[in-house]
Amino acid sequence: MSGKTLLVFPRAFEPNHVPPLGISLLGACLRDAGHEVELIDLTVEPMRRIDLARYGVVGMSLLCTNFPSGTRLARQIRQDNPAICIVAGGPFADKRPGDVLATGAFDAVAHGEGERVLPALVSAVARGADLTGVGGLTLRRDGALVRTPSPPMIEDLDALPFPAYDLLDMTRYPRHSVMASRGCPFGCIFCDRGPAETRRMRYHSPERVVDWIERMGREFTVLPVRILDSTFTLDQSWAEQICDLILARGLRVRWHCQTRIDCVNRTLIEKMHRAGCTELVAGVDSGNDDILRKSKKSLTKARARQGAQLFRDGPAPQLHLNFVIGHPWDTRETIAETISFAEELEDSYGAKCGYYMMVPFPGTELWDRASSYEIEITQDWEKYCKLSFTERPDRLAATFSSRHLTSDELTQIYHDIYKRKRARTGRRPALRTAPP
Repeated sequence: MSGKTLLVFPRAFEPNHVPPLGISLLGACLRDAGHEVELIDLTVEPMRRIDLARYGVVGMSLLCTNFPSGTRLARQIRQDNPAICIVAGGPFADKRPGDVLATGAFDAVAHGEGERVLPALVSAVARGADLTGVGGLTLRRDGALVRTPSPPMIEDLDALPFPAYDLLDMTRYPRHSVMASRGCPFGCIFCDRGPAETRRMRYHSPERVVDWIERMGREFTVLPVRILDSTFTLDQSWAEQICDLILARGLRVRWHCQTRIDCVNRTLIEKMHRAGCTELVAGVDSGNDDILRKSKKSLTKARARQGAQLFRDGPAPQLHLNFVIGHPWDTRETIAETISFAEELEDSYGAKCGYYMMVPFPGTELWDRASSYEIEITQDWEKYCKLSFTERPDRLAATFSSRHLTSDELTQIYHDIYKRKRARTGRRPALRTAPP
């Protein structure tokens, strides 16, 4: 069987604004291992005419928001190419392998860090070997799910190749992307960790991060860079070294990142600003301290104010603070507190605030302990396909009901917040969902 591999990011409700890092890294690893590989991002381009008889493996990156479309595509491929191996990876597949394999469209689900799993799978398929000998997979055998032992986590992130962005049409993306570290030590109950994310931090060296940024500006159009790390400034000394290198090399690059409002200091903020950081995004999540405590945010309103004040004390990136509407304990009164606190941070500290819809994604504590949190969650995956739709907030709908608010009531509250935000700012805001 041919060793050629096709990696696909299935169609989602919105186009990707940055090149998909997962399939780009996997493509680079396969190429380094001597395999032929092609990439397609169906969120920004149509499915090309491809002779799939030349391929041995098709891999798909699945989220809640593209699982239905990915399944439909896999079934189409399977119908015309019954011998091809179709494997799913990504956050949804990692958390719900049974649902993925139950479709009958996929042969395997990859877990953990695919940079080690996928090259081994592709080699096994090329040899005609049994996939039970490949680590990090869930397979269906004799009607039962079989999970093979996962390979160890990658300790030296610098040993990974640069993403194979050259296999994508980079002109379709308004921003580049970099992931400088993996992991987040915090335990928010609604946070959906990807397959490569644990509570233990692993870092690229500052030199490697800046090499990555510099290389993209040299090989592709110079565009703003989105740093994808969950908490970029957790290690403030490391983040400062990255800024120092950007300045030392004289790179004229604009970039933005996300972190926590309590993981910054004045010196770092000013240096980030000088190094080209235009926006820092942080989650405050609620304007009610009791809800912050129950959701394990490890943050208080007072601490959020202190962090926001640092951005008023001198040159700084634009501070963007996000709030989540629809915690299990949220009532109309606590949501009003959240809106009031967000508007205080805008008026007093110059922050820009946005509101996210709470979504209990599979694998989160909120999903796994739904009954103890007294919420009822839909498992109609088609409803998740519209979660990222931001141009028409009237299409957004809650995917769960709580003890205090039904899904219909939560949905109406989102629409009311949209109207309030638009009246306050005079422009159309984007209501969003908690990131998958």
